[in-house]
Amino acid sequence: MTNKTTLPSVWVISDGTKGMEVQSLGLAESLSKDVRLIHVKPGSLMRAFPRLAKMGACPMPSPLKDAIKSHGMPDIVITTGRRHAPLSMLMRRYGKGHIKTIHIQDPRMPADWFDWLVVPSHDRLRGDNVLVTLGSLNRMTTLMSNKQDLPDAVTNMEGRKIVALIGGSNRRYQVHDQDYARFGQTLADLAAMTEASLILIPSRRSLVTARSAMASALAETNHWWWDGTTTNPYPWILTAADAIVVTADSVNMTSEAASMGKPVYVAELKPESGRVKVFHKTLQEGGYTESIDQISFYHFFLHNDKRLDETTRIATILAQRMGLDS
Repeated sequence: MTNKTTLPSVWVISDGTKGMEVQSLGLAESLSKDVRLIHVKPGSLMRAFPRLAKMGACPMPSPLKDAIKSHGMPDIVITTGRRHAPLSMLMRRYGKGHIKTIHIQDPRMPADWFDWLVVPSHDRLRGDNVLVTLGSLNRMTTLMSNKQDLPDAVTNMEGRKIVALIGGSNRRYQVHDQDYARFGQTLADLAAMTEASLILIPSRRSLVTARSAMASALAETNHWWWDGTTTNPYPWILTAADAIVVTADSVNMTSEAASMGKPVYVAELKPESGRVKVFHKTLQEGGYTESIDQISFYHFFLHNDKRLDETTRIATILAQRMGLDS
């Protein structure tokens, strides 16, 4: 491991899935400025039989071979998601004690096959090397330190603004036009009751028809859509918000919104259940968010100075335990 006078080299290994990659990068950037992103697609053998990676029965993927040849071994490897867990185990075996592995989310394998695991509170995994978070990790702290200009249409808006973060279908359910139409009516009612303007930011999972499905409900509101033809203003657009509404399908978007220290309201496109429902219940009980169904229009913009910054908290703990802050 690196000494206190040298920044640790941190590799983020990802297949490019943004929701997972952003968690790894957020933690990596909070631990060091020497961060390298390496894209590797786990092979079918490794995904089908992940334990083979621990046994040394899986070949080293070419992108990792090339990175090791060019840059030497990293000090720390960070991965996120079950399918990336074998890559973490492969690098730990290769490093023979010189590489520390941090894996985010429950790998569904023994915890002691990793140096550190970071799991959300709605997962059951616990252990001496397991750190538990309220929400997902993110890059908000590092991204917000780099100012980005907002669209003129947003900066020229007068009065209070509600930013709506719009998700979509996932492994739990499919979202349809009627769901967006209903959500659009909810936003229109909010805008009317609070005399606020709307800023609407669709995500990668939003249906391409979301805007047209919501058009009728939003016709009488002062609003601005990000149409995807310019640089994505998210997450910097959150700095313009007096309040944030986020759809419940995304744990990542909810966690990012809750890091802003602003009123955050969660709306369901479809009813949530299981671990995601537990996640939202935990954040609401902690005072980080509120359900859109339980709001008071008179206190809608009441300032919430609670910030959910789990990335910094977890990075601080890991730095202490790995001796990086000495």
